[in-house]
Amino acid sequence: MRTLLIISIILGIFSTLVGQENYITRDGYIRFYSHTPIEDIKADNNHVGSIINPATGEIVFTLKMIDFNFEKKLMQRHFNDKFVESDKFPKSTFKGFITDNDKVDYSVAGTYPVVVEGELTIHGVTRTIRTSGIIEVISAGIKGMSGFIIRPADYDIKIPKIVRNKIAEEMEITVKMAYEPME
Repeated sequence: MRTLLIISIILGIFSTLVGQENYITRDGYIRFYSHTPIEDIKADNNHVGSIINPATGEIVFTLKMIDFNFEKKLMQRHFNDKFVESDKFPKSTFKGFITDNDKVDYSVAGTYPVVVEGELTIHGVTRTIRTSGIIEVISAGIKGMSGFIIRPADYDIKIPKIVRNKIAEEMEITVKMAYEPME
């Protein structure tokens, strides 16, 4: 009897998700950029997974920290081994909503300014963020763009004294997604 109940719940959840028209990407883009007078550091990740539900405005992102690519391989190794500790904290996630989703007409091509709010988890620490963005409805799907600032210290990322003057206290994050209808 208990097994039947669990199967019924799972099927109910699955049918709810399937009934909604979601959009997905597996190759979204996120960049972080650090500027100091001594050095600029940037890294790109082109393997970001994301789903957006136009009916509810729900949006979810997930990425592997190890997928950030740096110009200098030594920076990439230090980033993964010493700063974000990719072996202990392999993923970063965002779960949130477009708070003004009712302003977006997903049936009409166009560009819509939006506000996104949710929980960003990096290095095992979860914090609420709120930022502006753009939703662009196109014939092939949906594009999403945003930018915001994070502080590594807010996510318990320790920067050693020896390189502290080379890494900014605040990092610029750029997000660009191109979603297709989920099949």
